[in-house]
Amino acid sequence: MDSVVVTGASGLLGAYVSVALSRRRAPFVGWSGTKEVPWAHRVELTDEDAVARAFDEAAPSVVVHCAAMSAASDCARDPDRARAVNVDATARLARRCDAAGARLVLVSTDLVFDGEHAPYDEDAARSPLSVYGRTKADAEDAALAAGDACVVRVSLLFGATVGPRLGFFDQQTRAIERGDAMTLFDDEWRTPLSLASAAEGLLLVAASDARGVLHLAGPERMTRLVMGQRLAATLGRDASTLRAASRTSAAGEPRARDVSLSTRKFCEAFPSWRTGTYEAEIKRAAQIARSAATTFGSGAAPPPLV
Repeated sequence: MDSVVVTGASGLLGAYVSVALSRRRAPFVGWSGTKEVPWAHRVELTDEDAVARAFDEAAPSVVVHCAAMSAASDCARDPDRARAVNVDATARLARRCDAAGARLVLVSTDLVFDGEHAPYDEDAARSPLSVYGRTKADAEDAALAAGDACVVRVSLLFGATVGPRLGFFDQQTRAIERGDAMTLFDDEWRTPLSLASAAEGLLLVAASDARGVLHLAGPERMTRLVMGQRLAATLGRDASTLRAASRTSAAGEPRARDVSLSTRKFCEAFPSWRTGTYEAEIKRAAQIARSAATTFGSGAAPPPLV
């Protein structure tokens, strides 16, 4: 990879991708549509002229497209904005990459599936239940219109934040450490993947000639309640404040029952890729976050992975 653009570089996953590239001393340019951070330029992906200028300036050989409107509730409230960010911006990048002979790696989601036929492989029929899932399914089609493109569907991501945006995992960790009550679904199954392992997998794909669709997920099938209980045990805290609830009790759009992903194809294509247990990856993310805390905000590039 001669040069890389990372979209969504201030987001949860984009920051980890930026850190991984920094460790490899690979030239990269981060784009962020929402946050000003030292390792990313502000680029609004819904602005065609802004994208054209930024793309020409960066002249990338690869675009790792992490940027998305990813909160399902936000997408449901503003479906037009969700389509502009998730679908139209992806199509715009795909056209740019195609014209420039650059590779496009799109991050997609397990939520393109309805949750009734898990575990899902790459050939499974998509049937999303939410606006978010539908826009990501359409984004996949837009990305694959490019000549050199790969769509990587990731599962539920976890790990301490290394950028400016706190995620649900951080909020959950703080609640458990304080002993606050928290309600978690006990009937919604995923194959959770650490942000660090996701970033490493994406860069393997970016440096390869893989095309089409790949699934990248963790090795364990868990509910959010089990994840919370195991997080509490890892932190040495009481899990009794974690309460079970059904996904059917949630307001808004329906939630998929089980969108566990099969990663057989990915592991065969990239046998060097490894990810640890949930507990091991929690601890690794904490080490990464501690290392990053002394660097972010100083104007330096993202720190290396530990």
